[in-house]
Amino acid sequence: MDSKKALTVVESIRLANHDFLNHLQLIQLHLELGNVDEAKNIMKDISTKYKTYSSLNKLFLPKTVEWLYTCGWRFPAIQLSINCKATDSNYTQNDDEIVQYLEETLKHVYNDLDPFSEQNLLITIESAQNQFKLQFHLKGKWSSKSFQTVLMENIKVQTYEETQQSWKYELSSD
Repeated sequence: MDSKKALTVVESIRLANHDFLNHLQLIQLHLELGNVDEAKNIMKDISTKYKTYSSLNKLFLPKTVEWLYTCGWRFPAIQLSINCKATDSNYTQNDDEIVQYLEETLKHVYNDLDPFSEQNLLITIESAQNQFKLQFHLKGKWSSKSFQTVLMENIKVQTYEETQQSWKYELSSD
C-alpha cells in the first residue's frame, strides 16, 4: 500500500472489512480456547476504539477525521492510538493545515523506522468552542534527522521533544 496517496472508498471498505473479520476470528479463537475474559477484553477494546471514532465526528474536520481513520492502513508499521475529547467544534482551526502537518511528519520518519522496534503513536485531541489542541506523540526508533517545522497560518505548532526515539508536538488554535 502506498502511504503517499489517499485511499479510495473501495480500498477503505476492503481494509475495514478485513480488520472486522480479523477481530471476529480472534474473538472466536479465544472463545474456542476457553479464554472468555480475553475475548471480552478484545470486544471492549474494539468498542472503545469505535466510540473514539464517533467522538472524532464532533470535530467537523472531515479531512482530519479521514486521515485519522486511514492512518493505520497507510502507515501500518506504526501502532496508532487516539484519544478524543470533543465537547464542541472550534472553527478557528484549518482542516487542510492539520492534515498537511500530520502527513508531513509521519512521512518524514516512516521510511527510516527501525523494523525491529515497536512504533507507537498516540494522538490526543481536545476540542471545545474556544480551543483546539491535537497532541502527537510518536515513540519507537528511527534514524531521521530533525523535522523542519512547516509554517502554518491558523495553527500554532509547539514541539516538546524530538529525538530518534520520541517525538512530541502539539497543534493548537484559540
